[in-house]
Amino acid sequence: MGQLGAISILSLTIGLSLFRPRVGRIRIQPATAAMFGATLTVAVGLLSPLEAWEVLEFLARPVLTIVSLMIITIVASQAGFFRMLAWRLARSAGGNSRRLFARLFFAGTITGTLFTNDAAVLIFTPMVYQLVQEIQEPSWTDANRVPFYFAVLYVANLVGALVISNPINIIVADWFDIGFVEYAFWMVLPAVVSMIVTYFGLVLFFRRSIPKTYRVPTSAAMSASIDSTPRGRKLRVVTAGVLIATLIGFFSEPWSGIPTAYVAGTGALLLLILHHFFGAERTRSVITEVGWDAVVFVVGIFIVANGLRAVGLTDSIGVVLLAATEVGQQAGNFAAGLIAAVSSAVMNNHPTAGIMALSIGDLPVDAVTRQGMAFAALIGGDLGPKMLPVGSLAALLWFRILRSQGVEISYWQYVKLGVPVTLAAVVLSLGVLALEYAIFL
Repeated sequence: MGQLGAISILSLTIGLSLFRPRVGRIRIQPATAAMFGATLTVAVGLLSPLEAWEVLEFLARPVLTIVSLMIITIVASQAGFFRMLAWRLARSAGGNSRRLFARLFFAGTITGTLFTNDAAVLIFTPMVYQLVQEIQEPSWTDANRVPFYFAVLYVANLVGALVISNPINIIVADWFDIGFVEYAFWMVLPAVVSMIVTYFGLVLFFRRSIPKTYRVPTSAAMSASIDSTPRGRKLRVVTAGVLIATLIGFFSEPWSGIPTAYVAGTGALLLLILHHFFGAERTRSVITEVGWDAVVFVVGIFIVANGLRAVGLTDSIGVVLLAATEVGQQAGNFAAGLIAAVSSAVMNNHPTAGIMALSIGDLPVDAVTRQGMAFAALIGGDLGPKMLPVGSLAALLWFRILRSQGVEISYWQYVKLGVPVTLAAVVLSLGVLALEYAIFL
């Protein structure tokens, strides 16, 4: 089966993931669609069972990292960290809505950086929805609430300053053997630029929608939403201790030699053991709340991407990238970043990450050039999903959560905001990466 067949499988997989049609009484979910696509990839001979198994072996460490970070995020949420953060931000902003908007955005950015974007959206979206319901004034309209919802989504689609900020970062970094500290060295500044551009883009777009004031929540309301018993306080203390130790473990990788996956796994396991002493039901709820469907989706779509490699599609992308590198390394980086951004918007950033990693990995270029294009592709893959609603799993989760609360966001509003802000963020972030390479190499 040639490229047409492989592209058809990819299109079918993405189509089923996005539109989630019903088969009888069962609605197809993204995870089911991805596994169906992976099964088709093997069944039609694009990959042999042995080759598919090799893909699974490679994904073992990235998947361990993703699941561990989800567990850590869920435990932190159950401990009340995020609810406490939201209420304290609302109290500290003193009734000034623009100030609160800024604080939610930047606090969410930090949260998305230290955890994963999908987990941040899953936890922050309902949390901010609840907060808005609590603080809104009688004069607020639906338009006044929307900016706060977009602030939550957009912190999930910034350049990942750390490997752990986005599942696609984890997979691509593992593919190119990029360590935690090395990744942060090159990507923190592009991440800061993407954050600043995105923030001011949101403020400009919603300049007439963000209300002037809100009702400051009372201390009693905050206490009612957070477990203030001795057990609850102990839970937060031990959770904070493990979080700090885990983060130290990430940054000490160059000296300890312990991969990110094992540090994250150890932190997650330790939290589960410690939380067992605060009630077995908490441990069970953590495991059940893990986004297993997202994990299965990532695995399935990467197998589909390897099927595209087998029929030479990634070679075709490689030809374009190689032609760009002949102009200069930074031309190659910009090409990789823009291709990844547009592809992520059109067909989701998870398959794009797999395709770009395979395309760049097969190029006959030196290690420095290959790594630079990998970073550029991640910038495009992290930011690109903001252009279209289908671009990322985080966006799909965001839409689903809001709709379950009766909040309808139009796709046109999403696109009007997403395209100009994203293109500006991609170009400027790639420019910062180019400047770093000019200075440090």
